[in-house]
Amino acid sequence: MRRCFCLVFALLLLSMSSFAENTEILLTFTGDCTLGSEERLRAKSFSFDSYITQHGYAYPFEKVQSLLAHDDVTVINLESVLYAYERNRLPKTYNFRGPLDFVNILGAGSVELAYLGNNHTGDYGWQGLASTIRTLEEAGLAWFGVPYPKLSTWTYEKNSVKVGFTGCYIGQWGRDPQRLRDTFEELKQQGCAFIVAVMHGGTEYALRQDGNQERFARFLVDQGADLVVGHHPHVVQGVERLGSVNILYSLGNFSFGGNAELRATQTMLAQVRLSFNGQGQYLGQQLNLIPAHPSGTLEYNNYQPVLVGGEAAQAIIDLVGTQSNYPLNPYQEGIGAMQDFLPAAQTIDP
Repeated sequence: MRRCFCLVFALLLLSMSSFAENTEILLTFTGDCTLGSEERLRAKSFSFDSYITQHGYAYPFEKVQSLLAHDDVTVINLESVLYAYERNRLPKTYNFRGPLDFVNILGAGSVELAYLGNNHTGDYGWQGLASTIRTLEEAGLAWFGVPYPKLSTWTYEKNSVKVGFTGCYIGQWGRDPQRLRDTFEELKQQGCAFIVAVMHGGTEYALRQDGNQERFARFLVDQGADLVVGHHPHVVQGVERLGSVNILYSLGNFSFGGNAELRATQTMLAQVRLSFNGQGQYLGQQLNLIPAHPSGTLEYNNYQPVLVGGEAAQAIIDLVGTQSNYPLNPYQEGIGAMQDFLPAAQTIDP
């Protein structure tokens, strides 16, 4: 009996030590990243592929390493496939593909997690998607958002605190909302204290989120999302607070190899700092909107996003503010537009 008690006590101490101190987790999100080219442009000197051949794998995210290299998880929307062949290309207006070795762009860029629930990871059929997943996994990189055979999720753990990631393309949600509901139950059963939901949808180049995006976001919140991050419109859109949840409707294009000419010149990164108490319970989040341009020059696309400051930065925050449901805090030089701390629905004493 004494030996049994000692074992139980030791396990209790081990469990308590896992949550010995408060935990903070810093997440960084970018918008649309097309790490490849169209077939007809691949050999051109101005194509994304040619830029990587000339400048190396680190090139696309080189100018934002002050952010990406110092967080816990960087999440990009990977809106292209990693596939060695031109075959199996679907009859679409735009098909985006990068060779297998372009997976090294993510590692060199301090990117840990790729969201695949968009309208371009199927550009080369299931063969292209399977190649993308296999290539990411062989490089030790995580992914989520693929709908079959079930909707995939991913979980990050730090100091025994678990953060879950789920999401899908808006068309997939419309066809089968139950599949998305199931992912929330899965993440809750895994013990996730916080759930990030990513949504890919909206009207391309629309300067304001539409009703479908808003309904999708509210559905995600109703299922238990603590943060909603969106992309697909290729331009920045509004931010909302719905209770204790931040909703970002569109971050815009980031390193976007799909356009040799810039169709949008404003983007932003979102950094969200999550706070948990010593027992691993979620306390709240703080959102920082960090203005950027998707290219180092606005005369053409050089596929290398750069942070911006001064009036250019404030102009981006002002634009986002016109579409948001609360007044945004202004841009602070060298920091970003840091918003007020948003506490969890039920505040728990740390």
